[in-house]
Amino acid sequence: MWVQLMPKLSIKASLSSACCCLLGSTANAETKPWFIDLGVMNYIEQDRNTGIEFLINGERELNDGDTISLQLDFDVITGATPNGATASNVPQTFTMASGSGSYRVDANELPADDTHMDTRMAFSLAYESEVNNDLQLNYSSHISMEFDYLSLGAGIEFLQDFNQHATTLLAGLNFEYNRVHPVGGIPIAFASMQPPGALQPRGVASTSRRQSGAHIGFNQVINKNSLIQAKYSWANASGYLADPYKILSVIDDLNNAQLGATLDYVYEDRPDQREIQNIYFAYKLYMQGDVLDLSYRYYWDEWGINSSTTDVKYRYRLDDRYYLQPHFRFYDQSAASFYQHSLSSSAALPDFASADFRLAEFKAYTLGFKYGKTYSEGSEHSIGVEYYTQIGDSHPDSATGLQTEQDLFPTLRTLILTWNYSYNW
Repeated sequence: MWVQLMPKLSIKASLSSACCCLLGSTANAETKPWFIDLGVMNYIEQDRNTGIEFLINGERELNDGDTISLQLDFDVITGATPNGATASNVPQTFTMASGSGSYRVDANELPADDTHMDTRMAFSLAYESEVNNDLQLNYSSHISMEFDYLSLGAGIEFLQDFNQHATTLLAGLNFEYNRVHPVGGIPIAFASMQPPGALQPRGVASTSRRQSGAHIGFNQVINKNSLIQAKYSWANASGYLADPYKILSVIDDLNNAQLGATLDYVYEDRPDQREIQNIYFAYKLYMQGDVLDLSYRYYWDEWGINSSTTDVKYRYRLDDRYYLQPHFRFYDQSAASFYQHSLSSSAALPDFASADFRLAEFKAYTLGFKYGKTYSEGSEHSIGVEYYTQIGDSHPDSATGLQTEQDLFPTLRTLILTWNYSYNW
């Protein structure tokens, strides 16, 4: 199940620039019925997951000026997914979600489920309607399916132009419904993991979560070579927001002989409500064939997470056909109020707790480039390479006894490869 609380490594984000016209470029005189965008992204996490995503997007301008677009995504992820437990000085054995089997993790290794495999298929449909010369309505919808997860969503956006199209005000609404039906059912919060074959602490077989959102913003053309963008977004999620596959280690903090040893594993729990807000700013500048793209996003939510994202891209024109685009991204996040790397055996159970690294305090850096070629008929071909590094507190002050010898937030390193081809058809 793709339960992501930090921005997901998305092929859309990596490849979307091929679908957009650069500032200062001119439209192709020949109008083709369909614009096709094909993409592949492969990401390889060191000692963890490997994923591959495929995308095909088709966009067509209709006779009345409206535009319709269809998109199909398919992705597969395999490898070792951290389960939330902490590393130990002895080997550890965990029960699989089905309750019928187990997997073993060596001493001093990050506990991760190496039996994990997931596939996802998503389809989206969008329609842009030109109401008049200054007003546009955008409609969107999607369906995403996994063996343990179903997501349905829809949205509408209004764009109103002023000042001879130099200023655009925008506002939108969206809604999403998700059905969660994990392997083995929904675990009971803070119940102990049982040995394989024993009755597992499960409640209902499936449950749901919902999210509604809204946004407002504007685009402003400064001159023929530059523009700025700003947007405020709000969302509210409710329902089952925990990860049914995540657990926490219960650590001995009383017995000096084995201080810091793992005594038990319990299932996590999270609040069933989450208000999310963010503000976004962007500046784009066209400079004699080159394009500078700067953006900043600040995010905060009801769980206590605050984050900032700074993104810089510079598209350097090598000649009339080829370009090179370096990319740098910096992400900084505070921890959720209920994030804990483990639970203490002597302490009362909290209302909520999770050891999911995505809820921890960390910093992340992305550095890479894209190399591409444009063609006279409007098509484009590109490849990209990026390296992502996520760094957290490996030895927090709250670690106890044997825990102080373990890496409680191993650095995540990921290689990301992309390929894209877009053309008129």
